[in-house]
Amino acid sequence: MGFKEKLMRWVNPGGEASARKQMLRLVLAGSLALHVLAALIFGGIVLVSSLTKEETVFVAPPPIRTYEPRKVELKVKVQQKQRSSSRPQVVPRLVSSKPSTISLPDIKVDPKLVTTTFQPKFKAVTGMGMGVGLGTGYGTSGFGQGVSQVNFFGIKAAGERIAVCVDVSVSMIEEERGGPTGFMQVKQRVNDVIDAIKDGTLFNLIVFADSCSMLDTQQMLYANPETRTKAKRFLAPFNTEGQWGLDYGTFSGFDKGLKANGGTTRLDLALSAAMSQGADTILIISDGLPAVLKEPSAAQIAAHNKLVSDWQRIHADEVAAHQQAAANAPTRRVWVPAQPARPPSKGPMREGQQPDPGSPATEGYWTEVTDSGPAPTPPKMPPPGTWTLADFVQHISLIYKDVYVEKGLKEPRIHCIGYQIDKDGHEFLKKLTAQYKGQFRLVRRLK
Repeated sequence: MGFKEKLMRWVNPGGEASARKQMLRLVLAGSLALHVLAALIFGGIVLVSSLTKEETVFVAPPPIRTYEPRKVELKVKVQQKQRSSSRPQVVPRLVSSKPSTISLPDIKVDPKLVTTTFQPKFKAVTGMGMGVGLGTGYGTSGFGQGVSQVNFFGIKAAGERIAVCVDVSVSMIEEERGGPTGFMQVKQRVNDVIDAIKDGTLFNLIVFADSCSMLDTQQMLYANPETRTKAKRFLAPFNTEGQWGLDYGTFSGFDKGLKANGGTTRLDLALSAAMSQGADTILIISDGLPAVLKEPSAAQIAAHNKLVSDWQRIHADEVAAHQQAAANAPTRRVWVPAQPARPPSKGPMREGQQPDPGSPATEGYWTEVTDSGPAPTPPKMPPPGTWTLADFVQHISLIYKDVYVEKGLKEPRIHCIGYQIDKDGHEFLKKLTAQYKGQFRLVRRLK
């Protein structure tokens, strides 16, 4: 018995017909399984291939711009015709409108709020004024200051911030200097200098003697007709009847620089006043050597206090004896006669002389006096001396360092006029001007 018969019997031992049907079913099921397996395998291969294969992308190039032959040909022909034509070649031109046809908008600005020196009018300027003005339009102290050139008693000077310092001490009107009439000529020449300061330049007028006064203590003034007139009126009363010299001024000192303890011909105060406002040009006229008293140093004060203490210890018995004698001394009555009224002196004083205010009339009266003799007094503080040129240089250097360097200003240039000046004053002012790149000139008498 073969394998097929054995299989049929094992599957369907009941009959051959059922065995055939069963066999057919097995064959169909096997075929279907083979087809499904083949489909799965082929589909998997296609899927994996499609996922891993790179996609090819085609990018179209940009279109090439072409020109129609007829248009290009026509353009070339037109250009050739133009070249051969007798007409002038067309040249591009710039066309501008007339200034008179341009309408500018109105600028509504309050003139009082404008702080620059720009003026709504223009004046012809010649010489150094124009050259320096354009070259340093922003100057050393900000926008708008104009450079002025002045003739200061024969000295040619120029600056943006000018300080004019006039010595008004009573020695300026002594007879050898022409008296009050000669000083009036000095003031007239100073007025000429003020008139020469052009509009927009900053300036100030400073007078000095035993004290110092300024035209404006707050700031320099922009030159214009109003401020020039104000300066002339400020100078006019000095060294006239009833106002000889200057004992009390509007400028008492500056917190920078060296400290002084009074004196006469206070050039130190005039320089302090000018430099406190950043002057770049300082013009000085004076007739003598400044006598500025030094302040005693701490060592000098300590030495004097010890000297007084030693004197009091040594003379203690003498002081006590005088006090006892004064307490026991007899008194006596003395008649003081009446005095007529005396008006103030109208004549000019001598240098260093205090003004005479006059005195009212008094009636006679009795008074009691004690004859106890003069009291012993301790030694006085010795004078510390007066400023030398080195002290003035140190004073100016300190102010320059604290005021000018911080604001980016240049060191001031100092010009001096010696008006019938003595030898010591002459040498002092000459060396001062040389120190600060200025000029010195001696003036004997004005005509």
